[in-house]
Amino acid sequence: MFKKFGPDNGDTVKEAPDAGHISPSVKASTEQINTILKGSKLTGDINVSCDLALSGDVEGNITSLQDSSIIIQGTCKGNITTKGGSVKIEGALSGGNITAGKDVHISGKFTGGEVRAAGKVFVNGKFDGKLHGSEVEIGSKAKGKGEIFYEEYISISRGAQVEAQINQTKKELKVVKNSSEKNVVDINVPKEAIKDK
Repeated sequence: MFKKFGPDNGDTVKEAPDAGHISPSVKASTEQINTILKGSKLTGDINVSCDLALSGDVEGNITSLQDSSIIIQGTCKGNITTKGGSVKIEGALSGGNITAGKDVHISGKFTGGEVRAAGKVFVNGKFDGKLHGSEVEIGSKAKGKGEIFYEEYISISRGAQVEAQINQTKKELKVVKNSSEKNVVDINVPKEAIKDK
């Protein structure tokens, strides 16, 4: 699946992989994408400033301080961190953690770590570890064990094989002082849930 892009003024037209098969929340930009092809083996940390599609094998951490999406179709042994992007695991991630500013989608295998997503965590593959997200959705093909932490919403589809401890977490409350020195909480919550720090 290829999609042509480039100027319409007769200049050379380049071809890039079509990222259309990726879910909308984890869609990579076809204009700027790093690609590590199947058969490639890298050892060491990778720092990216645009989207990354990994079909090869990496032993090391993958980090983006940008809004980059990271797609693992091969294997990775290490941590994956993207400040404002999403992460999709179609292959395997072992021995590492995932930290995403948006969503995490696992349709492959995730073992031995912790997933932290500011948005949604969707699992329809194998997992062994901790899942943290604002929303957590476990699909019908999911198999796994560990701990699940959600803030707003959790869904487990019929057919999923999950052994997990499930906990609802609350957003941290911030107490601010106004000019009259009264404590004011910046979120609407029951009074019994408010504690001074």
